[in-house]
Amino acid sequence: MPLLDRPTLSVSDASALLAETRSDALLHAAASLMLLAGARPQEVSEARVADYQPGAEPRIWLGQRWISLRQIRIAPAAARAIDEYLATQDTDPEEPLLIGLQSVNEVHNLVRLAAVRAGVDAGAHSLRQAAIAAALYDGAPPRHIEAYFGMNKSLDPVQPAGVPEGYDVAMARTLEAAFGG
Repeated sequence: MPLLDRPTLSVSDASALLAETRSDALLHAAASLMLLAGARPQEVSEARVADYQPGAEPRIWLGQRWISLRQIRIAPAAARAIDEYLATQDTDPEEPLLIGLQSVNEVHNLVRLAAVRAGVDAGAHSLRQAAIAAALYDGAPPRHIEAYFGMNKSLDPVQPAGVPEGYDVAMARTLEAAFGG
């Protein structure tokens, strides 16, 4: 079933869910990574402090270390959420980025509870799907979407080779415009 044929979380529901997480810096950072960087729940739980590069052009390494790892620029709102969380922590580069969410089940459970509080029927995967849908609706080239989100199924049977340097800047802008508030 094509991605856009699946029910996706509306921008307003995704934003409401993200807003509901703001009172918990850890949960807000996790939800921001899924919605504003398209991270999978497992990628959120496995990311290390050293994987995140703050600054004017914030980046993060996401993916499965033994299969496929990608470095992407992330939306400024996601970087702010991570920075706010890390400011409360004494961290080492090899520690988990979000030390309180070391299992995928914890990510799923906390997002589901926040969704219930926000009155939204959603889970952790819903945030990533909303991010992908926002990129598709914005008209991003399928190959850029695949690279940014680390997708292993093609959106377009006729694919140009590779993606240009800096493609992720546009993707981060799209997600910031859709969900960054």
